[in-house]
Amino acid sequence: MVRLETANILVKEVMTKNLVTVRLGHTVEEAIKKMVEYDVECLPVVDSDGVLQGLITFRDIVTKALTSKVELAKLKVEDIMTRNPVACSPTSTVLDVVKIMKNKHLRRIPVVDSDNKLLGLITDFDLALLGWEIK
Repeated sequence: MVRLETANILVKEVMTKNLVTVRLGHTVEEAIKKMVEYDVECLPVVDSDGVLQGLITFRDIVTKALTSKVELAKLKVEDIMTRNPVACSPTSTVLDVVKIMKNKHLRRIPVVDSDNKLLGLITDFDLALLGWEIK
């Protein structure tokens, strides 16, 4: 019974809301500084209106930026970010998100509204914590 109840919990109840983001036009070097300062391995990339444009991860930096011939101070986040990431709505269920993560091999999914404005991020860690909070 608890298992079914957990599957129907809405993403907005368990997502990470206070996100560290980076804007279009910022350099990869600036993104790295933010990642280190806030101890995160993923930054949603947003425009000036808060609309999600992509995600930049530690893996992107290692696999794309460090192999680029452009220096980090000049390389822009949009040059290496994942564009059009898979996203979900705040009313998606935990079960919906788990299925997407499993089938697409994802560790995090941005949560956006109907205008693609970033509201939060749901991660495999958020879901793991959810399991501990069930009584």
